[in-house]
Amino acid sequence: MDQRSRLLGALGVLALTAVACFPETVRITPAPSTAAPTLAAPTATASPFTPPGFGPTFAPITPGPTPTLSAPPASPGSTPAAACPPQGGGSQTNRAVITAIRVAHNPGFDRVVFELGPNSFGTYGLPPYSIEVASGFTATSGQPVRVDGNAFFGVRLDNTDAHDQNGKVTVASTDIKTTTPLVKEVRIVEDFEAVNRWAIGLDHLVCPSVLTLAGPVRVVIDFPTPP
Repeated sequence: MDQRSRLLGALGVLALTAVACFPETVRITPAPSTAAPTLAAPTATASPFTPPGFGPTFAPITPGPTPTLSAPPASPGSTPAAACPPQGGGSQTNRAVITAIRVAHNPGFDRVVFELGPNSFGTYGLPPYSIEVASGFTATSGQPVRVDGNAFFGVRLDNTDAHDQNGKVTVASTDIKTTTPLVKEVRIVEDFEAVNRWAIGLDHLVCPSVLTLAGPVRVVIDFPTPP
């Protein structure tokens, strides 16, 4: 074998030896990066169609009746002015003097009576009067008038006095404390220049009935009570 052939053989041996001693290096290619997931808004899914007669049914909402607000009950010392309508009557041409005030209980009502006699200054008859709910009372002097009770009525008699020509009081008492179930006190508020005002204190608010009588002239106020 010539020298060239020997040289080529030697080079082949060296190449095989290199492959055996130095194995192939594996090149690791990094995997492509994964993008962060995108949170998409949920897509509304239509509910499946339910044929009539299947599945739950819902009755239509019917609005209820509108609540009625009632006025709060009267507290002691005050009375709702619109609770009972005012009552009145009489004639401006008549004059009178109060001769008696009576309070009594009858089956089903407490009665307050204002009895009137002739007044020397005018024609005797039923003078103008008014009866209505009151929240308080003030005397001619401006001082408050204290009356027992939780509800109140004011009685006004025009062209009327509670005293004679000499200034003497014509009634037995101008402050009547009672033992009747409903009426607690009847008290004078004003007797000045032919104007008489009286206060009636009640245990609780009750609307009265009013009647007038003659021979003698009387104003009768009945407050209903349990029998």
